[in-house]
Amino acid sequence: MTDTELQADELLALTSIYDDTIFAVSQDGEDVGGQFLSNVHLPDMTIKIVSRREKGDTNLIEEVHQVKFLPPVILNFQLPVDYPSCSPPQFTLSCKWLNRKQLAALCHKLDAIWEENKGNEILFMWTSFIAEETLEFLGLESTIDLTNAFDSRKVTESRAIQDIGSKDRLIPTVLDYDKQEEQRQFEKTMFQCKVCFLDRQGSSCIKFLDCDHVYCKECMKDYFTVQIAEGNVTALSCPDDKCESQAHPSQVKALVNEELYDKYENLLLQTSLDMMVDIMYCPRPACQYPVMLDRESNMGSCPSCSYAFCTLCKLVFHGKSPCRVKADGFKKLREEYLNADEETKRFLEKKYGKKTIEQALEEAFTNEWMESFAKQCPGCGAQIQKMDGCNKMTCMKCRSYFCWLCMSELSRNNPYKHFSQPGSDCNNRLFEGMEEDDDFDIEEDLFF
Repeated sequence: MTDTELQADELLALTSIYDDTIFAVSQDGEDVGGQFLSNVHLPDMTIKIVSRREKGDTNLIEEVHQVKFLPPVILNFQLPVDYPSCSPPQFTLSCKWLNRKQLAALCHKLDAIWEENKGNEILFMWTSFIAEETLEFLGLESTIDLTNAFDSRKVTESRAIQDIGSKDRLIPTVLDYDKQEEQRQFEKTMFQCKVCFLDRQGSSCIKFLDCDHVYCKECMKDYFTVQIAEGNVTALSCPDDKCESQAHPSQVKALVNEELYDKYENLLLQTSLDMMVDIMYCPRPACQYPVMLDRESNMGSCPSCSYAFCTLCKLVFHGKSPCRVKADGFKKLREEYLNADEETKRFLEKKYGKKTIEQALEEAFTNEWMESFAKQCPGCGAQIQKMDGCNKMTCMKCRSYFCWLCMSELSRNNPYKHFSQPGSDCNNRLFEGMEEDDDFDIEEDLFF
């Protein structure tokens, strides 16, 4: 076979082995060439970057990144007319993360492979070596250290090309490529949705970033739509009952309509503000604007309506004076204080003042005692305690007579008649409840 025929057979074989995104052939007149992109096989490896804090500082900072894919090593080649019988392919090697010294070593290795197989087709050997043996050949089998990715020493090998503009762009470029390639591989892979249990290609699925659980987009679209419509934005988590991974906003945006996503964003912002300890909403019902708090002064000032309020009681700001307690709030305050832990008690004392707390405790106790041992005069409502004597009571405030048992008002002319009427619930009960040695003629009616 002629060199031309051997070249054609070799290129045909390589195009049948590799995807056209990896191996591509080009021809310009009689010049035949091509490009091979080698995605170097990575075992469990890390990219390790070491940089100094500042010039002259002896302390080092290590940044360690775990990646699955690295930018390819690119072989560009052109086949001489007398290849493979006499001359080897002309080529260049380029890469972003290998320095020129490393690329030069690879160039020389390809030359050596040609010398060992001179006169034979060599492209498949070269591509196999670059893809499978590059890391071992360069001694990068466990960790790739990019500290010296830009070697300042001069390299005379013109075929070795480091294809990146600056050192500052190296790590972002490597990490971006890893992310893009991982997504590309994901889209080509088949997965079983754990909701509908149908097999789907990755391009029709989404993967929760924190847990790597995969579900089809149709199921997740319905799931996200229902949760957002009900206002449960914090419930957009992985459907796996043992997982708490949250959907990324970009994943939500890709599946729901614009109106629903706007609602999602607003609810997400609201939830975030609610969780911030230094944010409170303006107490005015018509405003409700988020307000940054001044913890030292307990004052909030709304930038929207200019309302200055106390962050403790949410009423108009009252300076250092204790917060006011409403007339009917002492009992509630007493219960809250008595059931609180020490930290909450200190907060209540700071909010209302210790004197107010003491007043609440005393007043609530008095009210409870009154409810148990005193009754209201049916005439004027005054609280009256019965210490002893019969059940005909006289109110010291309005001077009216009433029955202690049924609380009905009694006739002023004959108040005792009430206790001698047949059929009455109080018949013959005038002295009920008196001690045996009590003198029934003595009545002590107390007014409070």
